[in-house]
Amino acid sequence: MPTIDVHTHFLPEPYVQALIRHGVNWTGGVDMTAWTPDGHLRFMDDWGIDVGVLSCLAEGGVYFGDQREAGELARNVNDIGADVVRRHPQRFGVFGALPLPGVDAALAEIDHVYDDLGLDGVYLVSQVDGTYVGDPAWEPVYAALDKRGATVLLHPVEPKENPDLPWQHWIGEYVFDTTRVFMTLVFNGVLDRYPNITWILSHGGGAVPYLGHRIAAAPRVVAAYRELVRRPISEYLRSVYYDVAVADSSVQVNTMVDAIGTDRMLFGTDWPYADGLFDPKRTGEHDLTRLLGPNHISQVAGTNALRLLPRLAERWDDGAH
Repeated sequence: MPTIDVHTHFLPEPYVQALIRHGVNWTGGVDMTAWTPDGHLRFMDDWGIDVGVLSCLAEGGVYFGDQREAGELARNVNDIGADVVRRHPQRFGVFGALPLPGVDAALAEIDHVYDDLGLDGVYLVSQVDGTYVGDPAWEPVYAALDKRGATVLLHPVEPKENPDLPWQHWIGEYVFDTTRVFMTLVFNGVLDRYPNITWILSHGGGAVPYLGHRIAAAPRVVAAYRELVRRPISEYLRSVYYDVAVADSSVQVNTMVDAIGTDRMLFGTDWPYADGLFDPKRTGEHDLTRLLGPNHISQVAGTNALRLLPRLAERWDDGAH
């Protein structure tokens, strides 16, 4: 059974240049240098990772305030990602970028991602310019993804209004933004109306597994929520998936296991942003076998991902592994 990293990033040269144009020359602890497949493969081989499912994003994804640029950038990085997969079909997959907030542009890119490129799914950042995934403004996008039976990686970004605090916002605000987007999906009914979308929450779901009981209290306390929340919150928690990128401590893993079970967990590294966490001298920090046990590690490491990513599963089988 392969080990599949569903949360790992690539920064091709055109994307790096776009970041620099917009004043971003450092992100998530990583210097803005162009990504290469060979460098990524070296990391994967060093850590026993068979497949990396790439997503191209830093800061705000592909939207930096100009819709036309966002559309062109999404098209460019998706084409580059597809070429990487063609050259390394058993080693890489790709979650394509969508140029929201423009609905028409996003719909066109969904067609390109699935019909022209054959990518494995798409990613969405938690919010764009203050509009969260789950907002009614993007209803046609959810409908198109549902029709495709899409797998969607939800990745946090900094909220539009950041508090003035003496630390970098990705340390705390990213996990809180993941929590916000999950609640938006629940309370706006998106998880109910579009059951064919498979959602992956980054970083162990942020605070979602831990706050499940508190979220469940909302419909009991606020009458207006009772019509919006049609099922027990525990069912909503188990209707999405959770990657363990930067969420693989014993406390985090045990909370996920208790809240949603190993059949809803996926392996992820958040490389290269989390590169500093992968120290060969400290391999025990990422020993999921010790935390999950031999009966469950294969689910989290690869079985669950193959079930969610049929095109990747087909490529893996074609490689006669």
